[in-house]
Amino acid sequence: MKKNVQTKPLSQMQLFVTKRSTLEQKIISYFEHTKNVSMVIQYAVAIMIKNPLVLSDYSDFLKDLVRELFLTAEPSDVLRKNLPYFKPYFKSGEFDTVVHRLFSNKKAYLKFSEEARLTSKYLHSVIQAPTEISKYNYYLVAVFKATNGKRHTWTLRDINPAITTEEAGEQTYKLLELLTTLPLFKQGDSWKFAQYVKFDYFKNAKVMHHEAPKEELEEMVEPKAALQQKQPESAQISEEPTEEAKEELTIMVPHGFDPRTLSDAEAWALVQAHLPEGKKLDEMAVVFVERPAEPSEEQEPDFVPPTISDFVQQSHVQKSEEQPAVGVAEPPKPEPVKERTRKNRPLSGSQLAAQSLINSRGSRQEGTTGKTSKKNKHKGKNGKNRKRKKR
Repeated sequence: MKKNVQTKPLSQMQLFVTKRSTLEQKIISYFEHTKNVSMVIQYAVAIMIKNPLVLSDYSDFLKDLVRELFLTAEPSDVLRKNLPYFKPYFKSGEFDTVVHRLFSNKKAYLKFSEEARLTSKYLHSVIQAPTEISKYNYYLVAVFKATNGKRHTWTLRDINPAITTEEAGEQTYKLLELLTTLPLFKQGDSWKFAQYVKFDYFKNAKVMHHEAPKEELEEMVEPKAALQQKQPESAQISEEPTEEAKEELTIMVPHGFDPRTLSDAEAWALVQAHLPEGKKLDEMAVVFVERPAEPSEEQEPDFVPPTISDFVQQSHVQKSEEQPAVGVAEPPKPEPVKERTRKNRPLSGSQLAAQSLINSRGSRQEGTTGKTSKKNKHKGKNGKNRKRKKR
């Protein structure tokens, strides 16, 4: 099998997605070519952060190489800063030797590493995963700020369901905070994991799982091996599986929103808005993540401006409260204020003249009934008309 040669620093995707065996080979190869002690130690810390979060086992990652570096490499700030995290890698006598190599005395080490020793317990506290196989896949989506102020998401899969409880939330927070102390990944001129913002755990259901029978797999492998033996060495296909996956582009969508309802043009516009600078779509694996449902909040009532009737009712209520109650009499009820209609609008000049004429006529008819006044009026008019004719 072809050896994993690594001469360049590992990418974020290589470090957090590659399987353990291949990843260890890559980091060892990188150290053999570069002798970069600081990067190897920080890679090991990053995997120690990942180990309590996932179901896969990454305990004692690169133990032999890490021990060798602490025991033989030239002392540096990176070794001093991260030494407390690797204490379980050494026996008690060996660890004291490392302490005296990196610090002037034990007291200086204890003072320098006080905060790191408190954080170390979260790295080595692995919660036992449930024995029953869950029908859900769990994953972590964390948000960080880069040194340029821009936010980005980091998705980690294969999450241990036991770490997703509220009781274990403090451990997840401390681990993500520790990730911000590792200047590993750059985007342009800025460090990506500069500041922790928030995290969410999600789960999605497994619909079906299927594997090919072992007999069929063996039958397929034999012809392939025979074909490679016949081909010249330059034409042979490497059997090494592709471990490097595409970088994930996580797009958060509102709760209840189905991205499949988008048209091709709408989906392309949405992806373009979230695509990092300098990245192409064929280099990314787009994942739509539905936000969790938020608890419904009581909506505040719309503001209604006060009306004159409100003040009238309020004045009546205040008066009724000031007056003492007599017997069992009910307090006076405020009279409803009539709404302004077309009839009680301000009158024009012509309308005022007509209204005054109506009022003057009405005052002449006071003290008489409706029908009697009408008869007298008709009689008076007839009598005058008769007198005019006689003259």
